[in-house]
Amino acid sequence: MHLTQDSGLPDPERSQKNIQAFLSEHPEYAERLNAFATEVSTLFSYSQFLANYCIKNPQELFYAVDNLDMPFDTEHLIAELKGLLASCNSMNDGMKIIRDFRKNKFLVITLKDILRQAELQEIMLDMSNLADAILCVSLEFVESFLIERYGRPENNSIAVIALGKLGAQELNYSSDVDIIFVYKEDGQTSGISTIQGMTINKISAFEYYTKLVEQYTRFLSANTEDGFAYRVDLRLRPQGQRGSLVLPLKGYEEYYESWGQTWERAALLRARPSAGDMQLGQAFLKAIKPFVYRKYLDFEAIEEIRAMKSQVEQIKAETSRGGSPKSPDFLGYSRDIKRGYGGIREIEFFIQIFQLIYGGKEPVLRERGTFKALHKLLSKGFIGYEDYGQLSDNYIFLRTLEHRLQQLNDIQTHTLPSIDAELDILARKMGFSDRLTFLSELNKRRHRVRAIYDSLLESRKSPPQCQTYGPLSSIFWDMETPIENLLTEELSNTKITDIKKAIHYLTKIRNNIYSFQTIRGRRLLEDVLPKFVDEALKGMNPESALLQLVDFSNILSSKESYLEVIAQRPQIISVLNFIFSQSEYLSKILTGSPEYIESIVEGEIRKKSSWELKNELNILMERHGKSAAIRLLRKFEEIKLGLLFLDKKISVIELMKTLSKTADVILSTLLQKLKTTPSLNIIAFGKLGGREIIFNSDLDLIFITHDEPLEADIKTAEQLLRICMSYTKDAIAYKIDTRLRPNGSKGPLVSSLSGLREYYLKHAQVWELQALLKARPICNFRFQVSNLRFMELKREILIERSSEITISDIKKMREKIQKELSKETPNTYDIKLGIGGIEELEFIVQYLQLKNCKKSPQILVQGTLDAINRLSKMNILKDSDSMMLKETYIFYRTIETMLRLRNETILKKDAHSAVVQGIASFLNITEEEFINLLNAKKAWIRNFWDK
Repeated sequence: MHLTQDSGLPDPERSQKNIQAFLSEHPEYAERLNAFATEVSTLFSYSQFLANYCIKNPQELFYAVDNLDMPFDTEHLIAELKGLLASCNSMNDGMKIIRDFRKNKFLVITLKDILRQAELQEIMLDMSNLADAILCVSLEFVESFLIERYGRPENNSIAVIALGKLGAQELNYSSDVDIIFVYKEDGQTSGISTIQGMTINKISAFEYYTKLVEQYTRFLSANTEDGFAYRVDLRLRPQGQRGSLVLPLKGYEEYYESWGQTWERAALLRARPSAGDMQLGQAFLKAIKPFVYRKYLDFEAIEEIRAMKSQVEQIKAETSRGGSPKSPDFLGYSRDIKRGYGGIREIEFFIQIFQLIYGGKEPVLRERGTFKALHKLLSKGFIGYEDYGQLSDNYIFLRTLEHRLQQLNDIQTHTLPSIDAELDILARKMGFSDRLTFLSELNKRRHRVRAIYDSLLESRKSPPQCQTYGPLSSIFWDMETPIENLLTEELSNTKITDIKKAIHYLTKIRNNIYSFQTIRGRRLLEDVLPKFVDEALKGMNPESALLQLVDFSNILSSKESYLEVIAQRPQIISVLNFIFSQSEYLSKILTGSPEYIESIVEGEIRKKSSWELKNELNILMERHGKSAAIRLLRKFEEIKLGLLFLDKKISVIELMKTLSKTADVILSTLLQKLKTTPSLNIIAFGKLGGREIIFNSDLDLIFITHDEPLEADIKTAEQLLRICMSYTKDAIAYKIDTRLRPNGSKGPLVSSLSGLREYYLKHAQVWELQALLKARPICNFRFQVSNLRFMELKREILIERSSEITISDIKKMREKIQKELSKETPNTYDIKLGIGGIEELEFIVQYLQLKNCKKSPQILVQGTLDAINRLSKMNILKDSDSMMLKETYIFYRTIETMLRLRNETILKKDAHSAVVQGIASFLNITEEEFINLLNAKKAWIRNFWDK
């Protein structure tokens, strides 16, 4: 049995090695191994711990795969285990039986899990039932040896109380079992009778049960040659490690009544009798109920809960130190998915806070299990459906991830691996194609958990600062104060890297306060500018924000209209600083007019429908005229969509489609307002044709009519171009290129459909046919017949002429563009035109479309991603190649968009450059990882191109 990378296993290499080791030890099982190839190879890929066990115990492996439907209720497990221990007379033999029993059952549970034959809740319940059975039978077994020596305690018994995940019946693969022990009451054992008839070895109940707990925990947790059964954690008992191992029921009542703390109330929320005397266990639960669930809640209790949250925050802060915030394996915070940012513990703590506050008055909330507790919180109206869905879904995701981490080596870990190869394997175990996709999804989920978690209790506010304006003292804003000595120390506590440059920027900003035009203007400046500086210095990219603030403060000092907008809406300061720190392109738009600033606080920042955009454009045209209106709408949308993109609320694909939709609405509405004949229509080529434009994109258009164009059609087209491209104080609305029309710049501006057909069938060159792939009509009103006719004509032309196109033609064209237009050098990347860049990727896709469109016309779609999907669906592209092309295209367009936002066209091959750092940070990876990823993708595209 040979496994390859295409086997569908997360770690085929590990699986192959384990299979070889198994067959080397047990060649006689080769035929049976093949019969269960899927089950065995999957198990050996996921768990080295169980693979090692199976190599030593092959019969247990095949028993497990034959019995995946065996019952896992506690009663069956107890009966089976008691049968195995019935003839056992030594502690050591008992340990081996218990450990082998656990591994055999783990085999079944693990196979059910990784083969997707059981949901997470069932897996956790099976784990918990197994633990209950082992705890129960082990207690009886160990106690039998003590009874032989000390006799039975008279009228007494002991109960094992499970806490934590075992108490909730949500145990994981390699979890500690958190337990405490309670016995009935003080007394003595009966002792044993000697040959002479004397009674000896009478000891107190406390001494007896202490010895029992000591031997019991050793029996379970001792690491023998067969491993351990369970690690036992007793630290949740009264007084922790300093406290007695076991207490009588009255002892617990007295302790919790007098000394119990809030964290102990939280721990006892999940208390459940697991083994021993179940009636005594129920008596324990009844005794602690008044302590855990209080009928009345005072302010002191609320403060205790708030303090618990702060303490957890402090622990998480300590565990997250040491990781690069730009490294994807650290996700910007702790790799610990249990205790770290947005982890398992936060979901559990979220629930426990509600239970502690309201459980006394609302008995329905007294649920141990996470899912049931969340459902009860929903049913009682404490949380909404969205929070319920998010927390439930993310708890399943995080607990599944925890299981995948622990299944490998039976180690109690909650930490993501830091090695890329291990992360890739983990990603595949979680159903993702690669680590970056997985980490991105995990990042989003942890952010969602943290947002809900933070919404419950406000974080403790910091004490008031003695400074007036955040990092900078009020003295700084006094013109008589020397700046350098004052600022050096204060700026060292920010993210500023070049303090000298920052001081230069701050000096200019401060000086602009005193360039006011009116007394009122100065007063507004003195109020607004320090707030801007404060926000800028607290941001992620303070130097970029300060640089933009220099120019903006100069505008503020001369235009009170800006100051009034900001003074009335102080919340806008944070938004503006965010843009200043992220995008020079958007910053320049914002500083052009107070209307653009007002646009980001008036109304919701979101994607809009075509109908909403058209309605807004018509209103702007009535107020400002056509020319100003189209500029305003385009820039309004670029600002808002830029904010959504930079804030990661929309993807680069959504951004491109929405910017393209905005251009479509502007052009179609403008044409409708201008034209005097019904025939004229606009055909979009290039990036607009593919719905793939980004910030500041040019538009490739041609004009067509159904019949021969009239003079009025030509005038309308000319007027539209003039309105879009005329220069004003706000620059042009769109730069439009019409050279893709028949015969280029020498041809007529408007063509008829018949003229278009004649030209493309008889005269168009290969590059023109390639460009035609992305062509589509923009205007849909009144032209449905014309639009359909154009699309039919396009398909007819491409199918008829596709056989003339050779790979040689495509390569020559690509090499010419690269040689003449690419700006790539040994020290820079040209993401668009360089080797292995966007255009090379698009040429690959377009060649495959042209080559195969005759037999598969449905591949003639405009967008690059749509084309890749169609090529994959028609089996023209392999799934793996399709996935890589799509991922690379999205990666490249994201980089290109980030460059446009920074007014850059090329990217330096320097991991320390501000642009590289900014893009890497946006992608949640380190600078070095970004450069390596970019090089790898460029090499892959070039290799695919060469093939």
